[in-house]
Amino acid sequence: MKVALQAHVFFAMMLCGVALGMVYDMLALLRRLLHAGCAMTGFLDLFFGAACAAGIIAAGLALETEVFRWYVFAGVLLGMAVYGCTAGRIARLIIRSFAEMSKKVKK
Repeated sequence: MKVALQAHVFFAMMLCGVALGMVYDMLALLRRLLHAGCAMTGFLDLFFGAACAAGIIAAGLALETEVFRWYVFAGVLLGMAVYGCTAGRIARLIIRSFAEMSKKVKK
């Protein structure tokens, strides 16, 4: 496989990682809305794992490449890290403030 194609797949998988980071934050919001306990949190974590596997495989199929290569997983992890350090921080701040507002409304 040529290096240019590997770089293309790597950056596409970074976008996949960004999308998976967004899914994780949406599941965090769902946990807060449902007041999830240990069992529900475990179920949502398993769902996130399945979503990660499905997202990586779907992206690999769309790109017509093998998904079990090191640069694929590295791209996904880097994409999740970039999202977590940029827009993810803003999303978590909004989720946290939403939770604080909902606690004040309940009182």
